[in-house]
Amino acid sequence: MIRIILYLTAFIIANFLVLFFGKYGLLLSSLFLIPFDFVMRCLFHEKWKGKELILKLGLIVLSASVLTFLINFNAQNIAIGSAGGFIAAQIFAGIFYQLFIKKSYFIKVNGSDAVGILVDSIVFQFLAFGTFNIYIMISQFILKIFGGLFWYWILFVKLKLQPK
Repeated sequence: MIRIILYLTAFIIANFLVLFFGKYGLLLSSLFLIPFDFVMRCLFHEKWKGKELILKLGLIVLSASVLTFLINFNAQNIAIGSAGGFIAAQIFAGIFYQLFIKKSYFIKVNGSDAVGILVDSIVFQFLAFGTFNIYIMISQFILKIFGGLFWYWILFVKLKLQPK
């Protein structure tokens, strides 16, 4: 349960950083918060299987977006962008992860994160802002990759977290 709460909290804080600080908040959340959620998704993928994974992860993503909106109605576009970006990203990341399920955690976690990060960086901009800026997308992608490697190191190497 604590992992779900941490995932939701990181997701919601990331949304509000973007709402309050615009592209600078987007870049800050791209370094620390969004990569945390991508790495946590991998732990969920190991624990939940098949329809359970799809339903639970989808519910968590939608819950975070709805909570964002309920906390501040001005965050509507951010909430929609986050939900769409994360759902699309989780689908592609989940497919990659499943294809590499027998590989090392390093390969399947960071590979699936890279795929999901790319999808999220594109979809979020279109849905939240109705536009696409290649420079912001590239900046987000790079920051999220470094953030993902950081969180992989913290959660899998230092804390040695495994699915429960």
